[in-house]
Amino acid sequence: MKLISGVIVFVGVFVAVGMASHFGVHQKLGILVWPFEKEGENSKPTTGRVAVELRSVESEAETAVAQVSKLELAGKKEQALSTESEVELGAEEQTGDPPLITLFNGKDLGDWESTRYGGEGEVMVNEEGNLEFDFGAVMTGVNWNGEPPATSNYEISLDAMKLDGYDFFVALTFPVQDSHATFVVGGWGGGVVGISSVDDLNASENETMNIEGFLKDQWYRIRVRVTDDHLSAWIDEQQMVNLPLEGKKISLLPGDIELSVPIGIASFQTRAQYRNIQWRHLTEN
Repeated sequence: MKLISGVIVFVGVFVAVGMASHFGVHQKLGILVWPFEKEGENSKPTTGRVAVELRSVESEAETAVAQVSKLELAGKKEQALSTESEVELGAEEQTGDPPLITLFNGKDLGDWESTRYGGEGEVMVNEEGNLEFDFGAVMTGVNWNGEPPATSNYEISLDAMKLDGYDFFVALTFPVQDSHATFVVGGWGGGVVGISSVDDLNASENETMNIEGFLKDQWYRIRVRVTDDHLSAWIDEQQMVNLPLEGKKISLLPGDIELSVPIGIASFQTRAQYRNIQWRHLTEN
């Protein structure tokens, strides 16, 4: 009985394994290589056919892998293009300020004219293409011959260099809404920086006054910003003026500087050069 039981168990296991193996290869009922149903000549479960089927499956797999690779490559290209577009868009956003307007072409005075202060020095465009002021008995400078591009919500900037002398090498006059002001750099003996005038007080007397030292033969970047409610000024990256306009009277110091409107650049008994005179409109916010 034990022998018979063992044989039965062996046969059962053999049949189960054979059926599972056949179904796994042919997806049909059968045992090992013998199907339960009759099949055509070309469908015999031989080792050769299994190899062919395996090669077919491998070929299809390779094709699928190739297609996936192409899709991945296309996706990477699309992502790269998208990233590039985002970078370009970001650059546009970062440089989204209105473009600079050049006010001096480096060839001639253009829309500028030498200001007739009386006793002014020579005004010229030198060989380097810089605007140059020679010594004058008093002030030497230029003023804009025409309407200013704006009277508020703008920036005006320039590079300035003192060549010789002991007083201001920049007196930048500019519109402030319905009035004008002057950003003085190096005045009152060479060190005072500030706005003339605030509440009828000049740059050496009002809250915008600073004392700075300036080297000869060195370029300084001068920048002034005027908005509806604020007046700001910088020398290089250092902010020198941060003046709220509410409740303030902005005006020019009475005298020769009034000839510098609407936009003017002047020096006082000082040789100086200027370049990169630029204007930028600002949005109201």
